[in-house]
Amino acid sequence: MVIYHCHTDLSLLDSCSKFKEYCDLAVQQGMNALGCSEHGRISNWAANKLLCKQNGLKYLHACEVYLTSCLDNKVRDNYHTVLIAKDREGTIELNRLMKLASDEHHHYYAPRITFDEFLGLSSHIIKTSACLASPLNKISPTEDIYMKLVRAYDYLEIQHHADDGQRNFNKQLLKLSAQTGIPLIAGTDTHASSKYKSECRDILMLRKEQSHPGEENFDLVWKTEDELLDAYERQGALPRSAYTEAIANTQRMADSVEDWDLDTSIKYPILYGSREADSQKLIELCDIRLKEKLLSGAIPPSEEEAYRKAIKEELDVYEKLQMSGFILSEAELIHWCRTNNIPIGPARGSVSGSRVAYVTDIIDFDPERWGTVFSRFANSNRCEPGDIDTDCIDTDRPKIFEHIRAQYGEDYTARVASYGTIQDLAFIDDCGGGLAIRWEREHHPDKFRENGRLDTSGKKKSDVFDKQNPYHPLKLEKIKREFKENPDKAKLDHSDIFYYYDGMVGTRVSQSVHPAGMVISPIVLGDEYGVFWKDGELCLTQDMDILHDVGAIKYDMLILKGISVIRDAYALMNKPYPRMYEIDWDDQNVWNDMARDPSGIFQFESPFAAESIVKFKPKSLFDLSMLNAALRPSGASYRDDLIAHKIHKNPSKQIDDLLKDNNGFLIYQCDILSFLQQICGLSGSDADSVRRGIAKKKMDILEKWL
Repeated sequence: MVIYHCHTDLSLLDSCSKFKEYCDLAVQQGMNALGCSEHGRISNWAANKLLCKQNGLKYLHACEVYLTSCLDNKVRDNYHTVLIAKDREGTIELNRLMKLASDEHHHYYAPRITFDEFLGLSSHIIKTSACLASPLNKISPTEDIYMKLVRAYDYLEIQHHADDGQRNFNKQLLKLSAQTGIPLIAGTDTHASSKYKSECRDILMLRKEQSHPGEENFDLVWKTEDELLDAYERQGALPRSAYTEAIANTQRMADSVEDWDLDTSIKYPILYGSREADSQKLIELCDIRLKEKLLSGAIPPSEEEAYRKAIKEELDVYEKLQMSGFILSEAELIHWCRTNNIPIGPARGSVSGSRVAYVTDIIDFDPERWGTVFSRFANSNRCEPGDIDTDCIDTDRPKIFEHIRAQYGEDYTARVASYGTIQDLAFIDDCGGGLAIRWEREHHPDKFRENGRLDTSGKKKSDVFDKQNPYHPLKLEKIKREFKENPDKAKLDHSDIFYYYDGMVGTRVSQSVHPAGMVISPIVLGDEYGVFWKDGELCLTQDMDILHDVGAIKYDMLILKGISVIRDAYALMNKPYPRMYEIDWDDQNVWNDMARDPSGIFQFESPFAAESIVKFKPKSLFDLSMLNAALRPSGASYRDDLIAHKIHKNPSKQIDDLLKDNNGFLIYQCDILSFLQQICGLSGSDADSVRRGIAKKKMDILEKWL
């Protein structure tokens, strides 16, 4: 048996279960395939496919789509049908279909496709008739379209629920199967991995007023084959031979699906027709821009030799990693920003160690002067996609995204999906709110309309609830205050609510577009990963977490308010936005004033951080950077000594010399790289591997180097 009609919390507000829970159950029960059919969209499916592969399962690329009879008349018919890709071609076809379903013309309350579009699907898509919301259950058999729809299906889907409507539909499907020869298939319409997760779902749906009368007759919990057989026997709608054959057909259907591998190679953009052309273009750009920076004084003559040597070494690394197009794309993007009066932050993260990045204007930060290390950003053994974050002003970011779309085209650019999840305090509102509605249903059923929703009749929602309701909104506010003060005690004191804590916290309940991220790719993103229209923009069906694993290259434009403050200050002086080399970083009047009043210093906004500046009295950017690092949790062991300006003595003079600029402390990731290379003798790439192991607390990596 195979489960193919299945919903996770990505069918927003209709499940509290994760795909991994279903995957674990499938493995435990000896299944060899698994499908996930979210409502109206194929969300984060690449993560599901990779997880299936890790667990020896065939992934079924599926979706429970909404069908409509007509787009022109805004009728919310939205019939249900499950579609499953039969092969790689079917995956692309289904991805394209769901992009179409989400556009402005098709979308109405949900992404939809028309009957004609459904009937036009190729044999690369397997079609099943789905649940009671199927057009075969909702449309009269006397209508002309009815038998056209029936004959378009590859399978007619029966379900096991103890509901009269389902019993009647199953009998109808059995007759249609006998009439047409289309086989039955047993769809479970799974929404929960366990009875506990089903309870969590029920509470969430009550809170969000998504539940419907009669749902108590539907058992949407994951089923083993024996449990499913028992459920059909209790239902009593079909002969045993019919439902055993339908269950067997789930395996036959899965066996007919081709198991293809997802391309996880890194997909850097290609700007000038080929990677070789991009490499040559980057070499030429570095030569031109290095001369410009030497002439302008952005790079002093004393650094020229070091720059020329470093640039050659970096370009070799970029070419080996086929990363030249990525660096070139960043260089052209940031150069466009600067030449169009869009201020950009000087540098963020590991790219600050790249001399090529400085020369080509990606960063406005001289790595040679400030001593940052390139191998942290890229090295010849790097196997992860390159990552560069850029700071900008909030009002400029839409213009930057629009420029990216215009330069690379709609097919090769997309924003990134983001999901809102239930967190601690929201859990108290959601779980307590659902329990409050359940209590009212049991004690005051007259408060509910026919659709099962609370009849507020213009009152505040808090006034609708009985004061005796143990989950009254005012009581939930009290529980939230208690939780803030002492979470463990609150969990014990309110165990009736917090029983559901583990099952609901982390559940995805909303979808939006990630504000900072955009992907640029050399392949058509809609075909490879799937895209959908959201708020007038194309957005990937994948979220930030999976992009790294599938080799998609994400460009993050982060908002930094300090940039707008600097821009406005220079505008008042009738001066252009400054470049770093134009600033006197040794002006002690500024440092003294900062120690007197540290208000507005980035990442020093907390009272403790501000107090630390006053105590430490930084005299340079190096000092301020050290103090900033010491304020992080990892700096707890040396923070007090650093602030007191104590010089730390290490076991050898060689280490002391290496860390002399840091008062003897091993502070930065760049220090770790230098230590591993100069003291331990590791290569740049090996040192970076160890550094990553330290940063991610990966003991298997660290033990390799002991």
